Amino acid sequence: MYIQKKHSSVKKILFFLLFSQLYFSQQYSISFAERNALVNIYSTTDGEHWSQQWDFDKDPKYWYGVKVKNGSVTEINLRGNALKGSFPQNLATFLKLQKLDLSSNQLSGEVAPTLSSLNNLVRLDISNNRFTGDPTSAILPLSNLREISVGNNGFSFGDIETFIQNFPKLTVLDLSHTGLSSVPQKIATLTQLEVLDLSNNTLSQNFRNLSALIKLKELYLSGNQLTGIPPEISTMTSLTTLDVSHNAFAPNYAAPLSSLKNLEWLSLADNQIKDFPAQLGQLTNLIHLNLSDNKISGGFSTLLALKNLEQLYLDKNLITGTFPETLLQLDKLQMLSLTGNQLSGALPDALPALTFLENNRFTKQEIRNYILKGKVAADFTYSPQRYDEVKTVSAPLGSSASLPQALSGNEYQFTWFKNLDQITPVSTENYTINKVTEEDFADYTCEAYYFEKLPDELMEISFFREPVTLVKDLATEEISSGLAVYPNPTTDFLHIKASKINIEKVFIFDISGKLLITAKTTTVDVSHLPAAAYIISVKTDNGIKSFKFLKH
Repeated sequence: MYIQKKHSSVKKILFFLLFSQLYFSQQYSISFAERNALVNIYSTTDGEHWSQQWDFDKDPKYWYGVKVKNGSVTEINLRGNALKGSFPQNLATFLKLQKLDLSSNQLSGEVAPTLSSLNNLVRLDISNNRFTGDPTSAILPLSNLREISVGNNGFSFGDIETFIQNFPKLTVLDLSHTGLSSVPQKIATLTQLEVLDLSNNTLSQNFRNLSALIKLKELYLSGNQLTGIPPEISTMTSLTTLDVSHNAFAPNYAAPLSSLKNLEWLSLADNQIKDFPAQLGQLTNLIHLNLSDNKISGGFSTLLALKNLEQLYLDKNLITGTFPETLLQLDKLQMLSLTGNQLSGALPDALPALTFLENNRFTKQEIRNYILKGKVAADFTYSPQRYDEVKTVSAPLGSSASLPQALSGNEYQFTWFKNLDQITPVSTENYTINKVTEEDFADYTCEAYYFEKLPDELMEISFFREPVTLVKDLATEEISSGLAVYPNPTTDFLHIKASKINIEKVFIFDISGKLLITAKTTTVDVSHLPAAAYIISVKTDNGIKSFKFLKH
């Protein structure tokens, strides 16, 4: 009797499971197994906190990033959707999956071996996560792949040449931040490649393996150790996008640009470039140009040949004086960013629709005058602005100190910050310290906030003075060892005062410890040193004594 009841219960469970699968298969556009696998991805990657969540009351074909065709999931695209956790373990369920994109999330750990069973996969993007290990064994069996993006993780390939060789028909390959010190030889065999990302590695030379990539349209070499644009890419006449930002370009770095007539997007940002390269004038199809974070101060007429230029970034350069009106002759220019320079003066009438001028030296009156002209702009960004110069104030312990700034009047609301981010209780024009303590030696910045209701809009501006640094005045402080170094800060000479001891040698180091100056006198010329903090070490009969000083 007991056995019969037990068998009866098992039959009921099996019947329920069969009925459930039949029910789900009729209710939804995909099988119960695939829906369950999707739910498992959701639950194991913190789905409740995804940017775009799934509504389980709806058919999976309506879930964000899921595409269904002929009753099977063919695409899962959860790019930048705030996924957390490990790589999905049950991907083998999706037998017809063609595209998998889990990029730009916070997934970690190693790539699950079940990935290797997705024989129909043509696109794999797991870049910009926190994955580790060697993904070769999981990806290598996927011979139908045409796009592989694994960059910006913590991957370490054991045999990158074998990995690349297995996918001769690739059109997209992202190996950014994978520890490459040289361009893999087998990249030369990827003759169908259209997009290649080798950013954030340690590449410096020997780019001959790129010469065969004549179909390449996009090349990313940002964040390497290039001293110039590799001459080998001059054969890539199909290139429309080139990113060589964040390198260390030397003079004559831009020669290969002359051959890239089809280039539309170019970034040369953060390369310490001083002048616009003459080769730019030949890139007449250029639409986007980024030269931010360089040392450019003029020569804007070089850009006038770029008749199709729509976006121009010149942030964080050395552009001073009035607005460079030469740029307004670029008829198609829609977006111009000059953030972080030292521009001032009247603003011209015909600014591009998107103009970004924050962190320059424009006054409230100059900005007001422009706004009152009533020019229609999609985005005119002008706050915050900077004012004053970097300044150092010296004070001995126990004395009083006053930190100045130039703006005054009841129209401003003042806020002082210590070390750039700590709000102090001081809301007056100047920052006064009655009795200086060790904790007071720091950098200070003042924000002067101003607002005014204009006829058509509210003008709000925050003005930030450049930092004023309070430093210990050692010129009046005798060191217990019988030594004093003054003045501190200094602009040209340092003097060493010795009491009843003999000075044998003087050394000056930068903060990293690099020896810069050796002397045997009590007066040391430091006028040629850049403005920064340094260490002076004085060797005497009693040993070596070191002091920190500031050079203006």
